[in-house]
Amino acid sequence: MEFGVSDYYVIGEIITCWGAFLIGVNTILSYALYDRRQRYFLYASVSTFFAAFFNIISVYNISHYTEHSLANCTIITSLYFFILLVSPFIMTSYVCDMALQSDKKKKIFNIVIGIVQSIYFIMVLINLKTGWIFSFNSETGYVRGPVKNITYILSICYGLIIVLIVLIQRRKLARRVFWVFISYPFISIYFIAIQYVFPKLLLTGVASFTSLLFAYVTIQSYTMEINLKTGLLTENRLRKRIHIQHRGGVLYVLMIDNINMIQSSLDVAELNQLYLHLGEIFMNNFPRNAYILSLNRFAAIGSSITEIQNKSKKLLSEIQKLCSDINSIIPVPIETYSAAIEFSKEDNDYDSIMDLINNMLGRSKAAQTRTLQICDESVFADRERKRCIYKILKRELTLESEQFQVWFQPIYSIDGKKFEYMEALSRLRGTELGDIPPQEFVQVAENRGLIELLGFVAFEKVCKFISENRETVNAVSINFSVYQMMNPKIVENVLKTINRFNLSPSNIIMEITESIFIDNYELVMKHMMELAKAGVKFYLDDFGTGYSNLTNVISLPFSTIKMDRSLVLAMEEGQKGVSLFFDLVSTFKGVGFKILVEGVETNNQNYLVERAGVDYIQGFLYSRPLPPGECVELMRRTSNQNVITSS
Repeated sequence: MEFGVSDYYVIGEIITCWGAFLIGVNTILSYALYDRRQRYFLYASVSTFFAAFFNIISVYNISHYTEHSLANCTIITSLYFFILLVSPFIMTSYVCDMALQSDKKKKIFNIVIGIVQSIYFIMVLINLKTGWIFSFNSETGYVRGPVKNITYILSICYGLIIVLIVLIQRRKLARRVFWVFISYPFISIYFIAIQYVFPKLLLTGVASFTSLLFAYVTIQSYTMEINLKTGLLTENRLRKRIHIQHRGGVLYVLMIDNINMIQSSLDVAELNQLYLHLGEIFMNNFPRNAYILSLNRFAAIGSSITEIQNKSKKLLSEIQKLCSDINSIIPVPIETYSAAIEFSKEDNDYDSIMDLINNMLGRSKAAQTRTLQICDESVFADRERKRCIYKILKRELTLESEQFQVWFQPIYSIDGKKFEYMEALSRLRGTELGDIPPQEFVQVAENRGLIELLGFVAFEKVCKFISENRETVNAVSINFSVYQMMNPKIVENVLKTINRFNLSPSNIIMEITESIFIDNYELVMKHMMELAKAGVKFYLDDFGTGYSNLTNVISLPFSTIKMDRSLVLAMEEGQKGVSLFFDLVSTFKGVGFKILVEGVETNNQNYLVERAGVDYIQGFLYSRPLPPGECVELMRRTSNQNVITSS
């Protein structure tokens, strides 16, 4: 395309204006305003747009200088030169920000290139007087100055700086990002060289735009697989990486166990800062290979077990240091469990690998083992056992099942001096694996998505038990999990089940653990209020094992606080434990709560809790969990006489 009789071709600059405009709009509509690195693309696209725009206007003035004042032509062309190198400068700073890890180095680098760019700006300004870069006169119009090639020289310098940084920091960059940055300056230089040879073919804007477009599209698609909160790659990227890893490797996963407690202790800004630091720790130890799987799980890929063991120690040390640095904010240390497993090109199924990792993390948490767990034969055996337990649960979680049972542990009333009600406890007995401990099959149910079904089947069995033993059983307490309490239909399901067995809501006591409120307070409170209004009673279970918000406890419809066994054991360790327990009992009873203590196994423990003034006692001293028939018989036998304690 030509303007008048001019032989300047500007079609490339027109396309550049449109393309740069689209990139700028798209960046604004995505997350440029929230992510610092994305703003580089916004600034670069805006500067590219104006550089191409002023180039077009400038060329028009050059071609028609006789129709305009020389001052107007000079100002327009000066604006073009002033903004011409802004985009290369921004993209060079962007590469520095992506490649360099040290904030100090980034600051020094930006100061240096900022000084260079400032000198260029000064040259453009004083060119209005000196004419070193260009000038206009009434006879020949546009005249190139003695330093007319300064823009070409600086463009090449910016390109070489980018290449040099990328080569030096290549181990810190993802491969895709590395090749983008390596190619970026050569694309610009290619178009600049063409314009240098053919001055009438305007390609300065095209040079910036083409490089910008290449970097934007490639890196934008790459950042779609990056978690912006931590800067780590997402689980989807990890899945792809393991699938294409030709040489195999070692998958390392770290789990933060008490993340809910940490989240509840921090505001949004502090929490974001914590995740940012955790992301930096992982990236520094595992460049290119650091991932985030969920809010409390991080992963990395190493080349050998030895490498993972060494880096794991360093990583955990840095996390502990981070914890000590922010100890004034977080009231508890960051508790972690970690595991690693080797995988090969032939054995790289992601889901199977993660299944093994989850098994190892579960075992580590159950055993409170803080050291790195390495996959061995016992892990495979444990996985097979859990798979078998899962199949058993799928088969047996029905009301009619004889293997999935509900046993009952009587609860003794101190005032009534008898067993008043009982707690329901799930059991899995007589299976092909024998009797399976509750803590084992409950964990499998949680990990495999069966915990909600398990809870409701147990609840149905409890309702059936009460309906068949109305004369003896007044009420049964049963634990409800967070999954059940989060179910939108829990109120409807509970009340329908109660009505189906022709029971009263007062026959049911729902035990809720304190941890259930950390993330789900509003919804759980809503469900509790509706059920309490219908007549269902609530106990706060396991008080003393986690984070408790006493304001929430008081505002919710709990009638009884169930003290955990750990508080009973603490009383036997010394006077501080006794004082703490007595004060807790006194405080809760003072605001109208009943107190139930679990885990009482000795006469001394029984003596202490009775002195504290508790209302109910549950423990092996009075009775172990019993099958339904035996529990009913015990209740009948002791209904009209004092209970004789026995171990």
